[in-house]
Amino acid sequence: MGFPYDLNALSGVNAAATGLGVISNNLANAQTVGFKGSRAEFSDLFSGAQKSPGNGVKVGAITQNFTQGTIVDTGRDLDTAIDGEGFFILKDQSGKYDHIYTRNGSFKLDKDGYITSQEGNQVQGYLLNEKLSTETNPVFDTTLSSINLDALNKVPKATDQMTFNINLDGGEANNVDADGKGVAQTNTSAVNNLQYLVDKNSGTYTGFPDFSTNKIIHDSLGGEHRMTANYYKRDVVPAANSTLTDSGGNKIKYTSWVAQYTIEDKDPVTGKWVTSGHRYDPTTGAATGDEGIIYELRFDTNGNLIDVREPNNNSNPVGQNISNQELPSTGWTSIGQQPSMQWIIDNPLTGANDPLGNPTALTVAIKADMSQMTQYAGSYNLRGVTQNGYKIGDLVGVTTGSDGVITARYSNGRSVPVARLGLADFNDKNALEKLGGQNYAETYQSGTVQMSAPQTNGFGAINSGSLEYSNVDTAGELVNMIQTQRMYQASTQVISTSNTLFNRILQL
Repeated sequence: MGFPYDLNALSGVNAAATGLGVISNNLANAQTVGFKGSRAEFSDLFSGAQKSPGNGVKVGAITQNFTQGTIVDTGRDLDTAIDGEGFFILKDQSGKYDHIYTRNGSFKLDKDGYITSQEGNQVQGYLLNEKLSTETNPVFDTTLSSINLDALNKVPKATDQMTFNINLDGGEANNVDADGKGVAQTNTSAVNNLQYLVDKNSGTYTGFPDFSTNKIIHDSLGGEHRMTANYYKRDVVPAANSTLTDSGGNKIKYTSWVAQYTIEDKDPVTGKWVTSGHRYDPTTGAATGDEGIIYELRFDTNGNLIDVREPNNNSNPVGQNISNQELPSTGWTSIGQQPSMQWIIDNPLTGANDPLGNPTALTVAIKADMSQMTQYAGSYNLRGVTQNGYKIGDLVGVTTGSDGVITARYSNGRSVPVARLGLADFNDKNALEKLGGQNYAETYQSGTVQMSAPQTNGFGAINSGSLEYSNVDTAGELVNMIQTQRMYQASTQVISTSNTLFNRILQL
C-alpha cells in the first residue's frame, strides 16, 4: 500500500495538469474576439483526524474572468464592442435556446438583410416604432426582434409631415410692393382679397416676400417636388384694434405675418420651376385653381407663435387694409399651430400618385408643424425645415451610437434610426452554459436574464467600428504557467521519492 504522500502528490499532478490546460486555453485564445480568460482555482482535500496532513488538492472550480477586454478600432461598420457590462443577444438558429449571449460583436448582413453573428444567429434589438416616432424623436419598441435593414426604403413614402422651425425678423417693416400696397391690401380697388398670393395669374402684386425658403417633398411614388414657403410681414396690430385676449380677458397686441406655400416641378426642357400643385378641395374631391395655400401667423410680444389662421374662402380670402388693423375675424379661422395642407399634383414632371394621371387623386396631404416658429428681432434664422417623405433607396452604410441606436444610411440620402441594440446580463455569469464560439446560454444557476438598452440600467456603452479582443494577460499567463509547471514537477518528484523509499523497503 502506498504512503499517503504518494496519493497527495498524484492529486497535485492531476490538478497541475488541469491548471496547465486552462493556461494553454487562455494563451491559445489571446487574440480571440470577445474571449474571456479563465483560471483554475485549487482547493485542498481533507479528511480524518485534525492532525492529518491532508489528502491532497483538487481543482475546485474553473472561473472565467469577465473583466473588460481591449477595444480595438477596426473601421468596419458592423463591428461592435461593448464598453462595460452586458452581452449581445442573439436568436439561436438551432432552436435549442430562445436566445444565446456573446461579447463577440463581429456582425454581418445575411442574404435577407438581417444583422447576424458570423455563425448566422440573428442579432436582437428594439425596432423603431414608426407609428409613435417622428423625424426628430425616434421611439423604439420594448420587445426584442431581429433587425432587418434590407426591407427599409424599398417602398417610397409620400411626405405627410413637415416641421417649420424658423425665426422671422420681428424688426422687419411692413411688406409693401412697388405701388405701396401691403400684402393684406386689395390688389385692385374693386376686390378686397389676398387672391393674388394664392393665384399667381390673377394678381398684380409687384413686391417680394420678406423671407423665402424651399424644401423637396415627395409624392406616393417617390416623385420629387419643391415646396416653397414665402413669408410677408403684414402688420403690428395694437391691443385697441385686436380681438385676441389673454386669460384675464384683456386685449393683447400681436404681429401679423402672411405665409404662402406653393409646389413646383422643374421643367427639364426650359430648366424653370413651374407650378405643379393646386389646393385640394375636400368638399368637391378635386383640385381647385388655387396655385398656393395661405395662412396668417400671429406672434405675441414675446416673439412666440399664438396661432395659425386660414381663410374661410381659400379662393377669395378677405383681406384688410394695412393700418394697424387685424384681418376680419369673420373671414379667418384659428386652426391651432399645425395646419393640414392638401394638394393635387397635376401633370407632374417627376412623379405622380396615380400613374394614369387621375386628376382627382389626393397626392400630397401634409400636416405642417409651425409650433417652433418665432419672431425675434435682429435676423431671419432658418433653424430647420424637415419632411418625412423619401424615394426608394438601397443600404449604403450603418453607424451605431454609444446608446446602441443603429442608424442606416441609404442611397436616397436618408439616415434612419432603425433599431436599438438590446443587451443582457446575469447575476452569476460563471454559471452560464458555455457553448463555444464565445457564446453562452442561460441556466437556472445563472439567474434570470436581465435585458435593457445600452447606457441604461447599468449596462455599458457601444463602440461602433470596434471589436473587444480577449482580456487574457499573456505575460501573466506565462508566469502562471511557470508556477504551475513547478507544482507539477514538484509533485512528480514526490512520487519519485516515494517510489525510491518503497524500493528501499523491499530490499530490507
